[in-house]
Amino acid sequence: MANQDAAFGLRPLKTVGQQDDSTGMSQYNIVPGDASVIFQGTVVKAVAGGYADLAADGDGANLGAFWGCFYDDPTTQKPTFKNFYPGGITPANSGAIECFVYDSPMQMFEVQSDNAGASAQADVFSSADTVGNANGSTLNGVSSMELDDSDISAALKQLKIIGPSRDPKNSDITSANVNWRVQLSEHILAPATAGV
Repeated sequence: MANQDAAFGLRPLKTVGQQDDSTGMSQYNIVPGDASVIFQGTVVKAVAGGYADLAADGDGANLGAFWGCFYDDPTTQKPTFKNFYPGGITPANSGAIECFVYDSPMQMFEVQSDNAGASAQADVFSSADTVGNANGSTLNGVSSMELDDSDISAALKQLKIIGPSRDPKNSDITSANVNWRVQLSEHILAPATAGV
């Protein structure tokens, strides 16, 4: 059966291995005035000064998947929650832009492959970077980032492929646009990782 072609960035599933918790978010800050648009499900990275920012395709120092933000709107002066950061926001009264990130190094995500043809079982336990990390919809705030199938290899990259999705509508590796279960392998919070 053909897979559905509907990219959504990284969607949190559970943590890898046996743990007390299943998934969770942490709060970080975005630099006020940051021009980057960050969509829900987009990979964000840690940057100097203790902030989170949009990660480029193939970046290291990844922090996790962005899942929304909170700030005081500079125009309306009202507290505002959005599932995406629209960019260029400088909150009133020098306020912070709080962002919420699925940041556990053991977090498992689901992501769609950009492969226009069949994938392979041999892709499991390989690595790949993301493609289109800065893309998404301002209508629903959801990322359209995908796994870049063209650079799957054994080398260290952003994502480690764990296996195909458990969703029967998107788990056919013999069809285009399979959803993979992945983990961020270049993670700033993982043991023995350099800081920024």
